[in-house]
Amino acid sequence: MTEQDIKPGKSQRIAFAMQGGGAVGAFQAGVLEALHEANVEIDACCGSSIGAINAAIYFGNTPSRRIDRLREFYDRVSVPGTAMPDQMLAFNGATILGGDDFRRVLAEADQSYAMSAGLPGFFTRRLAVPWTNGTGAPELASIMDLSPLYRTLESVCDFEELNRSGTHVSVIATNVATGKAHYFDNRGGRLVAPMIVASGSLPPWFAPVQVNDEWYWDGSLVSAAPLHRLIETAPADVETTIFRADLWTPDGQVPDNVSDAEIRQKNIEHGSRAAAYHETLDESHRLKSLLAYALNCIDPAQRQSDPQLMNAAAIASVKPIRMVPMDYESSQQGSHFKDGQFSPAAIKTHWSYGREAAKAALERMNGTA
Repeated sequence: MTEQDIKPGKSQRIAFAMQGGGAVGAFQAGVLEALHEANVEIDACCGSSIGAINAAIYFGNTPSRRIDRLREFYDRVSVPGTAMPDQMLAFNGATILGGDDFRRVLAEADQSYAMSAGLPGFFTRRLAVPWTNGTGAPELASIMDLSPLYRTLESVCDFEELNRSGTHVSVIATNVATGKAHYFDNRGGRLVAPMIVASGSLPPWFAPVQVNDEWYWDGSLVSAAPLHRLIETAPADVETTIFRADLWTPDGQVPDNVSDAEIRQKNIEHGSRAAAYHETLDESHRLKSLLAYALNCIDPAQRQSDPQLMNAAAIASVKPIRMVPMDYESSQQGSHFKDGQFSPAAIKTHWSYGREAAKAALERMNGTA
C-alpha cells in the first residue's frame, strides 16, 4: 500500500491516524495545519493519547478556528524553559557547551521541571501520592493530577461541534480491568472530555479515568498504531486514503549518552510496535490477494455452492485502502527533544517538522515532487 497516484478529492475518502507521543504531538498539529491550508477534508480520524487530544481540538471547532485553538492548547501547556530559557539557544555558540550538548541539557531541565512541578493547563503534581497503600479510589492512583487538562479542553474544544462533525472521530483507550482496547467515538454515541483525557492517561503519571462504570488508561498501552479502527470502518466500495502521522521511528543512531539513550529507547519501543502492525497489515493484504487468485482458479459454480469456499471468498475481499506516511522520520533524534519537553522551542520545532512532512506528502501525491 503506497501513495502512488493518489490525489485528495471528493472521489475518495480521507482518513487520518494519529499516534501518541506527548509533546511530540505538536508534529501532528503541524500536519493538520498543512492539510487545513491545502483544503484537505478528512472523513475519519482515529487518535491515541496526544493524538486524541489533537483530534478533539481540531474537529471540535469550526474550520476557521481549528488551527488557532490548536496553537492555544500548546501555548497553555508549554513552559518558557527552566534552568536555561529557550532564548539562550540563540547564544549557545558562545557557551562552553556545543549546540547538541546544550540541547541535551535543556531537554533534561525542561523534562525534569514538567515531571516535578507539572505543566500549566495540563497537569499538576499531587501533594500526596498513594505509593503503596490502597485508597479505594483509582482516580487518585497517580503521581500527577489531570484536572487542569479538563479545564483546558473545555476552553479549546467545543464538544457539541465535535459530536456533530461530519468527520467520524474515534479515540483509543485501554480498559484497565480487561487490558483490551476500547474505542470512543462521535458516531452512535457522544465524545466527552473524560474520554479524551482517558486516552492520554498514561500510568503511573496519570490515574485511570472512569467512563460508564469502567476505568480506562492511555490508548498507547494497547495500540502503537491507531489504524485498526480506520481500516475496520472503511467502506468496501470507496477508496480510502489513510494519512499516517507516527511520532516514533525504530530507525536511528546508536546513542553515546544517557539522555539520547532514553529517547532512542522510546523510539524503539513505540516505533517497532507500530512497524510490526504495518508489516502484519501488508502481509494480510498479500495473503488475501493470493487467496483471491487461488479462488479464481476454481470453477465458479463450485465457488458459489461450497460454504467453505464462500467463506474464503469473503475473507479474500480486500478493501481499497492506501497508506500515505506523514511520519516524524527524525523523531527527536536530531533535536534531542523529549516527549515530556513542552517548551516553546520544542513545540515550534515539532510543529514545523509536521508542516514540512505533510507538504512533502501532498506534493508526492499530486506528482509535483
